[in-house]
Amino acid sequence: MSDGAGVGQSGFVNPYTFVQVPKGEPEPGWRKEPAGHGQLVEGCYSGVVEVTLTARSPLLLRQVYAGDDGVFPRRLLPGFEGPVPYLPGSSLAGAVRSLHEAIAGGCLRVFDGDFRPGYRDQVHGRTPGWRLARVEEADEDGRPLRMRLCPQPAVWVESAALHGALGGAEGLRTGARVTLLGSGKEVLKRLQLEDPALVRGGGDRVVLVTDARTRRGTRRNPDGGARLRGRYFCATGELEDTVRGAVVPDDVWETFLDAVDDTDDMRRLRQQPDQDDSKPCWVDVSHPGDGKLLGRRIAARRRLYEDQVVWVRAETGDGTVWVRDIALAVVWRHAGGVDKARQRVPEHALACTDPGQLCPSCRIFGSADTEGKGPKGRAEQRAYRGHVRFGDAVPGAAYEVKREWLPPMGAPKPGAGQFYLNRDQGSEGKTAVGENAPPLREWGSEGDGKSTRRLRGRKQYWLTGTPGERPYFRASADKPSVFHEDVYKPTNQMLSQGESVPAGSVFAARVHFENLSDADLGGLLCALDPALLLRDYADGSAGERPEYGLAVGGGRPLGFGTVTSKVTVIALHDAASRYLGEAVPLLGVEEAVDAFRRTASRELKDIWKRQLAKVLRLDWAPPHQVWYPPAGPLPEPGRPLDPSALLPSFTFWKETTGGASWTEKPDGGWKKGAEFPYQQLPSAAAPSPAMNAVPQKQNKPERKGR
Repeated sequence: MSDGAGVGQSGFVNPYTFVQVPKGEPEPGWRKEPAGHGQLVEGCYSGVVEVTLTARSPLLLRQVYAGDDGVFPRRLLPGFEGPVPYLPGSSLAGAVRSLHEAIAGGCLRVFDGDFRPGYRDQVHGRTPGWRLARVEEADEDGRPLRMRLCPQPAVWVESAALHGALGGAEGLRTGARVTLLGSGKEVLKRLQLEDPALVRGGGDRVVLVTDARTRRGTRRNPDGGARLRGRYFCATGELEDTVRGAVVPDDVWETFLDAVDDTDDMRRLRQQPDQDDSKPCWVDVSHPGDGKLLGRRIAARRRLYEDQVVWVRAETGDGTVWVRDIALAVVWRHAGGVDKARQRVPEHALACTDPGQLCPSCRIFGSADTEGKGPKGRAEQRAYRGHVRFGDAVPGAAYEVKREWLPPMGAPKPGAGQFYLNRDQGSEGKTAVGENAPPLREWGSEGDGKSTRRLRGRKQYWLTGTPGERPYFRASADKPSVFHEDVYKPTNQMLSQGESVPAGSVFAARVHFENLSDADLGGLLCALDPALLLRDYADGSAGERPEYGLAVGGGRPLGFGTVTSKVTVIALHDAASRYLGEAVPLLGVEEAVDAFRRTASRELKDIWKRQLAKVLRLDWAPPHQVWYPPAGPLPEPGRPLDPSALLPSFTFWKETTGGASWTEKPDGGWKKGAEFPYQQLPSAAAPSPAMNAVPQKQNKPERKGR
């Protein structure tokens, strides 16, 4: 391990970092017409490369070689009497292409340019102008066509009173009808009704049932009486007689969809892709303290349903309602600013769309324009087939397979600006100014300043050559099922299983290529074996010869999948040798790599030296510290590691936002509470990748046996 790699630093090292996308405009010819497939072009080569992969940490081959019944195989490999694990060529191709894009500065091939994050609102009341409304009709996409508004302010009714009027908790659901015999009294700037005698079932007033998890704490009665624990209120609104046509502009609808995308309801839906969302999904709302049923709500979806009750900010006239904003709860979500992800990366880095003008990576690996539209708005085929074909990586022996129990690993969260947005030294350690100012971590906050902050770049996972020091392997060494049985509930839907082969396993694959220039071939070889490119940038500390690798397979955040590689060109032809029988061209690996180096810009070479030479170096990041923001301290190697320390620290994400907490004053207004200074992920070029840990203080996931 090199000096300055974080030795002695307290805290943790996030499992992933980012390699910068070149900022400068590429030189002429960076995007150009590919060689084509019709003939072997002069100065280009075809042939076969064999790559040998040595696993430096266990290799996770989840759902690849085991059949649905849990036994081998899905298919047999030639040369083996029985089934054996293997790395599919498609998986290897994806890993190599991703690395080639970082090395060659290729386009962002797998990138959702329309992404914009949604954030939970701060606990402030709705500003004036918001009212309840019911969707009377929606189009096929769930966008409202007709609505009925509730013109008067909402009255909040306690669940116990609603249960009495509606026949119990089973009858309390979004859209239920009630009649109120009183208007309630004003409590903290809202009308609130608590007397069950004043609530009747049926009538023109609709009920909105929302999630109860924000109602965890206690508060004091406005009259100074005893502290009340866990009471739950629902908003109710009296529907007007008029059914109005609804106009929801595109930008309003897109903002609503962006806010919905990051909800827990949508996360659960993505885990069950076969679930039908054409009809409402009803979700039980339970008391966060005793778990008793309170009512039923409609799960958040990328659409609205007939008879669904929502909050809207709208204007009316001529029998029409012009919707300016939509929310599913009084404390709901909002989209992060106005800029989509494509506005946060250099324009030249967006995915190639013209098959006649391709970046270095697309010219080799191929391109598919999934957004291309013809002159009449119809989709067109604008793809280009690549010049490389990857065979399966087959094992050198019938390696022992081990079943692994894996902790939850959720989808990427680009809205977490602490990690995904470019570092801003002026914002480090600061908080947002203003009562309603969003935290600095949010897209579109004060942190963007005069210009939109860019996304950090391409995600890369730290590699390890000493897997026994990684927290996951330390915690599960004596009990492989510790995360499943002891740390998380066995019913946790994000728990998963996989199969691994041990460190030291060797796999070999053949890569066929055609019509590649010497520089193109050199770039391909560097992506297959990064040491060919990066060993010249070693700092030479302590006389070490550093090792470089890449990551393949699953479980990379936990330390699986680090491999080192060796490439051998076993066949090489140009047009003359292939078709005329002339001598095979003399192009060695080093010559091809040198040709690739000569094509790189100064900025790209700087990225190799300052970032990739660290990110792809085994154990540059201290392996015992590599974990997501942990719930507790991570001890040094050789000391016991309590698996509960590896629970996620939700407190970390709260206390590094660059925002503050707010409490409502009894006489109106809001009082600023604790501040949470903005903490940012170190750059891949930083002397140390370590961050300060923020131990978990509340909302720990329940552990079995507690």
